[in-house]
Amino acid sequence: MRVLFIFIDGIGLGRHDPAINPLVRFGLHSIASGFGGALTEELGAVLVSDCAMVPIDTTLGVEGLPQSATGQAAILTGLNTAKIMGRHIQAFPGPELSKIITDNNFMKELVEDGLTATSANLYLPDYFELVARRKRRHSAITLAALSTGMSLRSLPEIDRGQAVYQDITNEMLGSFGVDIPPVTPRQAAHNLIAISQSNAFTIFEYFQTDRAGHKQDWHYAQRILHILDEFIGAVRELLPADTLLLITSDHGNFEDMGVKTHTVNKVPFIAIGAGAQKMAEGINNLSDIAPAILAVLRKDDLRD
Repeated sequence: MRVLFIFIDGIGLGRHDPAINPLVRFGLHSIASGFGGALTEELGAVLVSDCAMVPIDTTLGVEGLPQSATGQAAILTGLNTAKIMGRHIQAFPGPELSKIITDNNFMKELVEDGLTATSANLYLPDYFELVARRKRRHSAITLAALSTGMSLRSLPEIDRGQAVYQDITNEMLGSFGVDIPPVTPRQAAHNLIAISQSNAFTIFEYFQTDRAGHKQDWHYAQRILHILDEFIGAVRELLPADTLLLITSDHGNFEDMGVKTHTVNKVPFIAIGAGAQKMAEGINNLSDIAPAILAVLRKDDLRD
């Protein structure tokens, strides 16, 4: 079994209200079609053999609005990082949380076990220079990827179809002066599937949903949902029988355009493919995800 993990930042299970919820007004049909309704809190858990979804907690028993740094850290480490840090930490991890992620994440554990784990995301050539100049900061997922010893994918890889940019279609690259032709969401999905077939575990990080939610930008929300819908639909269509697709988020935001902040709404944990129901049944909060992935991949012991 291989695991392909699509991480979508800031997408929770909100009310079935098109006045505030883009997932109701515009839909994410590539996922909702398998569950018989829009991804909302009213849907509840849907557990079938090859397409399962459960609402999971992001607050981790800590007061305040869940945030990206501690939420993603909990996903990656299986630790209640919000409780360890004493609060929810927004955006990018600081030194203490970064060390927890680097030392304890499941991607590193897989590689130490002789399995392969990779991030499919494209990073621009000046990424490390910008980090050194404190113009960029590593996300939790980037820290986990770097802890495996992998080289981050950049322009040579995307030229060969071996990387996927964070906007899926490459359209935003032009604003950084990068002359890379745009691709369709379907082609990006094909590239992601190809990457996943060379690794036991592959993660792709998407965060435009969180940006749209903070900006309360309905026009942009509709546009990115169209891209996401086509992308995820193609991933599902192309998904090999030996690959389990997982989709989840770190906190709510996008599902309630009535506010600019994150929400305390639960987020969907979605599993598609062989063993989906068994995987989803054991997930109650963000910290349950890492041990579940480790258990699946260690059981199958898919090594190079």
